Amino acid sequence: MREQVSAAVSWHWTTAVRLLRMTPPWVLAVPLLGAIVIVALNTLPWLAPYLTKDSAEIISPIILAVGVVVAGWLAATRPAPYYKWLAIFALCLFLRELHFRTTNTGFYIAIVVLLWWASHARDRLEPFFSNRTIVTLLMAVLWTYAVSKTFDRHLWDGLMTGSLSRDLFEENLEILGHLLFVVLVMVSGAIRIASPTASRET
Repeated sequence: MREQVSAAVSWHWTTAVRLLRMTPPWVLAVPLLGAIVIVALNTLPWLAPYLTKDSAEIISPIILAVGVVVAGWLAATRPAPYYKWLAIFALCLFLRELHFRTTNTGFYIAIVVLLWWASHARDRLEPFFSNRTIVTLLMAVLWTYAVSKTFDRHLWDGLMTGSLSRDLFEENLEILGHLLFVVLVMVSGAIRIASPTASRET
């Protein structure tokens, strides 16, 4: 049993290290750049009213609905398990934004399971998980979502002055994450990656 646990930990650690090594450092700056843009947009009187939490709760499901439709179509028309995984990921994000009871907690459970399975079955997700563009977009999505949650945890309240608020950054950074996810889905559909077997045959 101890050997099995050690092997599992080693496997998932290897997956994480591999993905991090493939991720360019500039991904860390994506939420910061997003926050700077949010501050700039918030200074525009005609646009600031649309950066509120109420507006985000309308915009977010619409953006993610696009991701669900496209990811669902890819999953239905292409055989690679990666597309099924991506469609489930999209559906989890969409359901969370509907704000049904328990969907928030359910999302965090689902995301852990999805990431665990992606690591566990990483060979089945090849060659997509070896594609730098896909990995970069995926890590940008996850990192942007993670940073947005730090505002929900009140970690930046001391910096909120004037018209700046926790909701302003949390909600709009989430929208940035949603947009990046839709880009990930679109790019995943546009990139034609030959399987290793096909590559050897050619």
